[in-house]
Amino acid sequence: MTFARDAWYCAAFATEIGDVPIARRILGEPIMLVRDTAGAVRAIGDRCPHRFAPLHLGTRDADTIECPYHGLKFDLGGACIFNPHGQGRIPAAARLPSYPVAERDGVIWLWPGDATLADEGEIPDLQLIDRGDRTPVSGYLAMSVDYRLVLDNLMDLSHAAYIHAGTLSPSRAKRESQYDSDDNSIRVHTQMRDVPTPSSQALYFAHAKGDYHSDIEWVFPGTLRQRLAMTDTGGEPDDGAVTRNAHLITPETDHSTHYFWIHTRNRRMDDTAIDERTRAIITNAFRTEDEPMIAACQDYMDGREFFSLQPLYLETDYAGTRCRRAIEKRIAGETRGVTPVEPRLERAG
Repeated sequence: MTFARDAWYCAAFATEIGDVPIARRILGEPIMLVRDTAGAVRAIGDRCPHRFAPLHLGTRDADTIECPYHGLKFDLGGACIFNPHGQGRIPAAARLPSYPVAERDGVIWLWPGDATLADEGEIPDLQLIDRGDRTPVSGYLAMSVDYRLVLDNLMDLSHAAYIHAGTLSPSRAKRESQYDSDDNSIRVHTQMRDVPTPSSQALYFAHAKGDYHSDIEWVFPGTLRQRLAMTDTGGEPDDGAVTRNAHLITPETDHSTHYFWIHTRNRRMDDTAIDERTRAIITNAFRTEDEPMIAACQDYMDGREFFSLQPLYLETDYAGTRCRRAIEKRIAGETRGVTPVEPRLERAG
């Protein structure tokens, strides 16, 4: 098993879910998402247990869904309530899995594991800048790569000085980084002093040079909270041009990933032109720079397990390695296997 199931994952943006069911594969499972007649989001298995037809293609009638293949009807709790064939007997196995869901911060959170363990108090606060009733800038990408490679990419942002040089990050500037972690989170703080302002920050920071501050925190299993700040040289991060972003990483399958992102900022908040420019910059960075490189790395791994390839360890790999080991530990706990032995890591920074 490559996924930790007893956890909250982003399943969709709240704006995606309405009266018409949608399908989304999460941790390898086909799931149907829809709002019931009271407006609450419901999540049930999307695979009919009879001949495995996709239920989201069926007919919605109030709080039931009719299978498009043979007409079995299910309620939005997953129970079969009508069999149009023979004497109408409903087999005991005619039931779909039902998943706990919660709506918070404009996100639909889904718990794919043991429902009795689902605690909404464990849903992480995204720590975004308040935009009132205005919708933050956001986006979604379907990435054809292992979710752990996406987490590696986000937890080691030293790559930004090369792949995103001048756009999302100063180019090849000296980085000063500190790391901190516990069982469920890992934090990286980086500062680059007196550097040219990247084009992404120039949208709301007027000076050609300054200090660039980057903080990113992974919260188990796939939430990353990020603060970026461009300040006058020597300035405090919160006094500068600040963006707070969320990266929500949800495995689709072993080799594909749902990537949801949300952006907020403390300057030029009402400027819709800046919204569109920001969306274009972020989408371009993820789609044309990050994803092709991650996919190329995955291809060169030839299907082998990451650590079996004995990857070279650099100081900047502290956060990514800890993240992988933390996930492995949780998976081992769920499967009652042996907790993996963590490698001895030098504390970087």
